[in-house]
Amino acid sequence: MNFVEILRLSFGALNERKVRSGLTILMVIIGVTLMTSLNGLSGGMGNFIDEQFELLAPNVLIITPSEATVGFGPPQELPETKLTSQTVKTIEKTHGVEVAFPVIFSTVTLRAGGEERSVLVMGIDQDKVKYIAPKVSVESGSYVYPYDSIGVVFGNRLAYPPDMDRPLAKLGQTVTLEYLKVETEDGRDKIVVEKKSYQLKGILKELGSQDIDSTAFISVASANSLLEKEGVYDAIYAVTIDPDYNDIVEERIRKIYGKNIGVVSPKALAETIKDVMDQFMSFISAIALVSMFVGGVGIITTVYTSVMERTREIGLLKAIGYQNRTILFMFLTESLAIGLLGAILGLIAGFGGAYVLVEIMLRVDPYAEGATMSPYFKPTDIIEIFTLSLVLSLVAGLYPAWRASKLSPIKALRKE
Repeated sequence: MNFVEILRLSFGALNERKVRSGLTILMVIIGVTLMTSLNGLSGGMGNFIDEQFELLAPNVLIITPSEATVGFGPPQELPETKLTSQTVKTIEKTHGVEVAFPVIFSTVTLRAGGEERSVLVMGIDQDKVKYIAPKVSVESGSYVYPYDSIGVVFGNRLAYPPDMDRPLAKLGQTVTLEYLKVETEDGRDKIVVEKKSYQLKGILKELGSQDIDSTAFISVASANSLLEKEGVYDAIYAVTIDPDYNDIVEERIRKIYGKNIGVVSPKALAETIKDVMDQFMSFISAIALVSMFVGGVGIITTVYTSVMERTREIGLLKAIGYQNRTILFMFLTESLAIGLLGAILGLIAGFGGAYVLVEIMLRVDPYAEGATMSPYFKPTDIIEIFTLSLVLSLVAGLYPAWRASKLSPIKALRKE
């Protein structure tokens, strides 16, 4: 019996049981689709994170009041260090540091020309922005001076929102920044709205970084007053003389402040974010893998049932000279066909599904407005998913195929 004849019998058996075979193939498709879609989403997110952090200077350390904890598990209460002007001076005097400067940031409500948006406002000496993002530049207007109390600079996507056919505000226009705070009066808490008017004095060129393009920049002094920080900063940026000095400077800062302060580089932060993302994706991929195993169980059921229904046919084939290995190969081909069809259709659906997941993520995440991200598929991962589907199909069909090959032709022909 030649290979073509075996294929004809195998696919003919699947065709005779369209509904059962279709449902089994569907289970394989679901598992492969989920794994492929998540693989593309994970690769796309990884590339997106790398691209965002590549826009930042590699010789910058971010000093925070306490160690950052990123990951699963209950939040931990960690000791904090108040970041003040004295802290800035101490860090700037550290050997290997070129310059250090403070930042204050918060999410506020921006009102401009009848529009209302939730934005990140950052108080920073704007002459120092180039240290964080070397490619940043002003498109129109200018930066605000360090002690300017009313000037604001918009990132490009904030000034020209993708969802609007006109600028959010024009140079010279007055805008309002406001936020909510809780005050206690006569033993009762009440919500108070703090707000202040600013004049748009500059718009930055589009950089491609969400942190820059979607942010409103004001002076440190103005942010300190607006957000009532009382001279305490949210972070300090320390620019080292060379990226090779990052570890040395971090070690020296920790000798001064111990574990009461956080020190992280953009590169380390990106790696931490990607590690957490990989943990989450691994968990979701495990669920997809379970779905593939369920498909394998479906293949066992389908092929085993096929063996039971075709007992007399098997007996007849053996009676006319078909060998055990031919019967074995015939039913293995049937299970392999299910896995092959499921894998091919699942990969096709998975490629499309990855784009859908990316689009959903960008729409759900308020901070991703205007961002562009595409799925990325590693060829080796796609080959692994395809191979895994075929291997599971073969393994699932092995027992039913072996049972079919061991049937006695006499007993098989007697079966009603």
